[in-house]
Amino acid sequence: MITPRQLEAFAAVMECGTVTAAAERIGVSQPAVSKILAGLEHDIGYPLFTRIKRRLAPTSEAQLLAAEVGRLYRGLERVSEVAREIRDRQVGDLYIYSTPALGRTVLPDVLAGFLKRHAKAHVVFHVRSSTYINQKMVDQQLDLGFSMMPFEHPAMVTEELSRAAAVCVLPGDHRLARRKVIRPSDLRGENFLSFPLDGRMRHLVDAAFEQERIERRTQVDVYSSAEACALAARGVGVSIVEPFTARDYRDRGIAIVPFEPRIRYLFRAMRPRYRRPSRLADAFLAAVKDHLKANGWA
Repeated sequence: MITPRQLEAFAAVMECGTVTAAAERIGVSQPAVSKILAGLEHDIGYPLFTRIKRRLAPTSEAQLLAAEVGRLYRGLERVSEVAREIRDRQVGDLYIYSTPALGRTVLPDVLAGFLKRHAKAHVVFHVRSSTYINQKMVDQQLDLGFSMMPFEHPAMVTEELSRAAAVCVLPGDHRLARRKVIRPSDLRGENFLSFPLDGRMRHLVDAAFEQERIERRTQVDVYSSAEACALAARGVGVSIVEPFTARDYRDRGIAIVPFEPRIRYLFRAMRPRYRRPSRLADAFLAAVKDHLKANGWA
């Protein structure tokens, strides 16, 4: 069987033209190169060189073999390049699922910069419900999941990312738009855009108003902060939402005012316990944390 050392010596002689130069290139003695070549010719069963005026002239068979060896070495160089790209987090698949609050605001911002630094990465990025994401994570089908809904399972590892304070969003020309802070009593009788009854944030927001016995008009329920902001911008009502989406709508006709008593949106990152962490996932999660910290949301 041909050995890597034989191929190395053969390639060096083909490129350098002499045994002496080839020996210098691969760091062995001239007799050692001659012995390696003799062994190669014995193993393959035909001569590769003829000596002409103290130089080695390759036979036609040697030329054919050299072409194949060249393809082999180019393949090895590509393997080395891919290995470097993996080390530098440049290539690989990354599966990310998120609920809307982060998936339509923070994560697209992070992903835009991330792909510039990891141009050869392939990313699958979906915005789905917490229930769907949790099941995918339990089945070990995702690299990263982002959600607000508390969920613990032996098949996943969770990490708190942010406790962002909720804000009040109002139509830009609303009577309260210039307030420094808004309290439940300020919104008495307002058309209020609420989240679904089965949502955790609905209960937290409702509790703030019930504690002070403040009545609101809840004609419209919305699924996420994006719908609440879009309707507030059109004068339909007011709402209490997380600050990420509110920031994205700040130039679309809404006013954003801090709300008290403070309500915290808790966001978590989830990773599969039994799926080996990828270097790309590590890099993306670090970028998300940096982004949240830079914006005062961590």
